[in-house]
Amino acid sequence: MLEVSGLGVEFGSVTAIEGIDLRVSGGEIVAVTGEPGAGKTALLRCICGDLTPTAGAIRIGSQPLASGLRAAERQGVAVVWQDVTLCETLDVAGNLLLGHETREQTLSPTRLYEHAREVLADLGIPIANVMQQASALSSGQRGLLALAMALIRGPRVLLLDEPTAAMGVSETATFEGLLERARSSGVALLLATRDVGQMFRLASRVLVLRHGRVVAEIEPQDSHPDDVAALLAGGTVDGSARRQLTRLHGLADNLAVADPSSGLTLIASALAAALGVDRGRVDVIRAESAPASTERVIVAERTWLVPVVGPGGTSAVIAIEREDTGPPTRDELDLLGLYAGYAAAALERRDIEQAQREAAAMRHSRELQRQFLSRLSHELRTPLTAIRGYASSLMAPDIVWDQESQRRFLETIATESARLGRLVDDLLDFSAIDSGLMRMQFDWCELDLVIEAAVACLPEGSQPLVDFSPEGAIPAIWADHDRLEQVFVNLLTNAVRHNPAGTRVRIQARTITDGQLEVIVADDGVGLPAELRSATFDSTRRHRSNTSGAGLGLSIARGIVVAHHGTIALMDTSPGTSFRITIPLEAAEAAPEPEDSTPAAPVSEVAARA
Repeated sequence: MLEVSGLGVEFGSVTAIEGIDLRVSGGEIVAVTGEPGAGKTALLRCICGDLTPTAGAIRIGSQPLASGLRAAERQGVAVVWQDVTLCETLDVAGNLLLGHETREQTLSPTRLYEHAREVLADLGIPIANVMQQASALSSGQRGLLALAMALIRGPRVLLLDEPTAAMGVSETATFEGLLERARSSGVALLLATRDVGQMFRLASRVLVLRHGRVVAEIEPQDSHPDDVAALLAGGTVDGSARRQLTRLHGLADNLAVADPSSGLTLIASALAAALGVDRGRVDVIRAESAPASTERVIVAERTWLVPVVGPGGTSAVIAIEREDTGPPTRDELDLLGLYAGYAAAALERRDIEQAQREAAAMRHSRELQRQFLSRLSHELRTPLTAIRGYASSLMAPDIVWDQESQRRFLETIATESARLGRLVDDLLDFSAIDSGLMRMQFDWCELDLVIEAAVACLPEGSQPLVDFSPEGAIPAIWADHDRLEQVFVNLLTNAVRHNPAGTRVRIQARTITDGQLEVIVADDGVGLPAELRSATFDSTRRHRSNTSGAGLGLSIARGIVVAHHGTIALMDTSPGTSFRITIPLEAAEAAPEPEDSTPAAPVSEVAARA
């Protein structure tokens, strides 16, 4: 609606304004501020046609501004000056409608007064007597009347030069309400004022003039009134208040997305920056048994102790080491209280998250127990039934069994007892893996000895069917010998038991890049059915046969390999089944650690004093 570009005004050798660029849209209030003599009034005089600029251009809408007050008024420009000029010899109605009276109103003063009352009532301007002389009005009423005179002319651009400087509080509120109403109707408003509160209440942008030039343009929603005061005094917009606002906005954003455990660290870092101290001098100390009555900042020599008060009392203390002595200032106390509030909220959020994690862990533990008992009762029922049946038969007093029957019964009891032992071992191993409690005994071990021990565990007559062929020398690996042997026992047992007699098994081993050992266990049997390949390691989808145990062997093998920081995967081969295992040759923490070597948590001197 209003566009000013490169505007300049000179009075002889004096430059009033220079190089001013300005755009104001319809429905927008832009404030212009500056010390006396900064060029505010000269700018408004150029826009309303009262002063001809020496440089630059002014456009109203899409048309260049015509010269002269009357021509600018016809283009839709209205102005309200600080020193209101009224026709003192006319009454309120005469001034309000001057130049806009209808013929009927000219012939009938009653109609003139009635229309003036309707206009003022519609605008909410408290001037009851429209027949009183303008000279009898107060300064506040004169300003409101001047604004009414401008508004009833339907301006496109409304200029205001310190319009509320002589008004009281209630009159200023009425005036600002009328400006908001004009803005809502699409009028472009340019407000020249030094009232910082007013520009922050009304304006969407603030232009700061100094010596006739625009030195800054700020947005009130992202700034602080102290920024304007600093600019008017010749400072910079990047003042302390703006930095604090920016810092607080950033802290709030970070806390919203950060993990609860890092919230206190973020707050401590932001507070250190706000106070201008090193990060290492600010510490948030959890006070599990802090007294609930500690609600004020304590100054101990060069240390400030700031209580963090939550719903249950003081939950922590912020300790700040200072280079100088003395209590905090009023502004510093406000900052400390603000950051203490952030810390209280972060602690409460962390406690809630921790409680939720503990509840989830408890539910998971109960589910593991339920699954374990379910597996135990289901898997143990078959061997126990067989053992009980054959033992009862042997102990029957009224039956005499021949030696062959007794031998057959005892072999069955021994077989089912061994099966029972394997089931219990598998269930215990799976439960330990699933709950993260499986203990590993790492040491340097030789792979060929691990494979040899695993092959020895196979049923009699199956050992010759296993071929171990390493590629080159395999170095010693940092692993748990017994657990790694268990992995290969499970794989080899599956290959022997679930394939036709005579199925051969090949074990290939080699070192690969990145210090990894690769072992491939492959057989030339019938292979896994398609419906089981996608759930090979899934303990919840058990695939059993007449010779299988609990159906947990592969899940246990995967858990052991993962505990070695390795991987195990089913390879896409045909015929037969192949598994690929990779294990680091040497773990980062290869050196064994002594038991019960948990380091003590560091305690700062400030924390000790707190």
